[in-house]
Amino acid sequence: MTQKKERHLFLGGNTYRGFHSFYSYIINKETANKVLCLKGGPGTGKSHLMKKVGAHFLDKGYSVEYHHCSSDSNSLDGVVVPDLKIALLDGTSPHMIDPIYPGAVDEIINLGIALNNDALSLNKKYLINIYKEISTNFQRAYKFLAAAKPIHEDWSKLNSKALDYSKFITICESLKEEVFIKQKSGFGDERHLFASAFTPDGIITFAEDLVSEYTNTFILRGGPGFSKSKILNELGSLAQKKGYFVEYLHDPFNPDRIEHILIPEISTSIVTENEISKSSFKGKTYNIEDFCNSSVLLSNKSEIEYDKNHFEELINKALFLISEAHRIHDDLESHYIKTLDFTILDSVYNDVIQKLEKYI
Repeated sequence: MTQKKERHLFLGGNTYRGFHSFYSYIINKETANKVLCLKGGPGTGKSHLMKKVGAHFLDKGYSVEYHHCSSDSNSLDGVVVPDLKIALLDGTSPHMIDPIYPGAVDEIINLGIALNNDALSLNKKYLINIYKEISTNFQRAYKFLAAAKPIHEDWSKLNSKALDYSKFITICESLKEEVFIKQKSGFGDERHLFASAFTPDGIITFAEDLVSEYTNTFILRGGPGFSKSKILNELGSLAQKKGYFVEYLHDPFNPDRIEHILIPEISTSIVTENEISKSSFKGKTYNIEDFCNSSVLLSNKSEIEYDKNHFEELINKALFLISEAHRIHDDLESHYIKTLDFTILDSVYNDVIQKLEKYI
């Protein structure tokens, strides 16, 4: 496996349960050298600082992980330089991350010191109303995503009625034989993140780029109800039992489900082509419908189509509201940016680089 210099993922997601975070998996705090937790209001340059730090270490030849924000995929929630065991995190709402090992590992960087709070207080009522409007749009978006859940379940149930489990089990057994040629000792570690997310720009996925560096790719193709996540859970669990580290990439709609798994030590990815992220991969493909009773699918075709259309309608409404929240947030940021002292931000950036370069 040729390691890419850049990896792009999502730390959190806008799901049917609301905002769901995998922040605890960005870096192992017990083995990390330094984790900087960035605090400060909107527009204080947290994402900009992380991008500059990422570019700095890329230029020095290090691989960098960019963890994007699901509320604005062009912004960052975190940056990690794995070889140096260092990370920067956005510690503001909705993440609300605080140091676990203050001083020893974690340190708070307050970008709010560059703000002119007196100037902001003059627009207090207006700013508070903007915050409330952003929150209202997100809460409405989550309600539409939640409303889509039972429809998705009905769609899944209709599909699952057609699944021939006696044939279906051959997929699991075939994958086990092809993937796990050799075994390591011990029990493998795990990491949980999102490769895809509901964002203001629609459903964004980095899965195709993440998988492109893997030598072996196995694809599970099919809509909801075809037990793709069940297969991934079983294979991931088996991989860990055989001593391999597994990266679980969760479903952006339902974080209880797995969308893809990556097993870097054997350069193997097992991915899904599904109804949400609609990714397309190259590799050995298992089309789940080939293991189904086609007559059952045909008899339920109109009901399946009904569920599909209503599910997509609700998802699109949620995406519109997330986009509205982002539009309003841009207005909020503009008020904060007007009060910034950029010389202070430059000083903070230089200080951050000095702190992190100690670990080279």
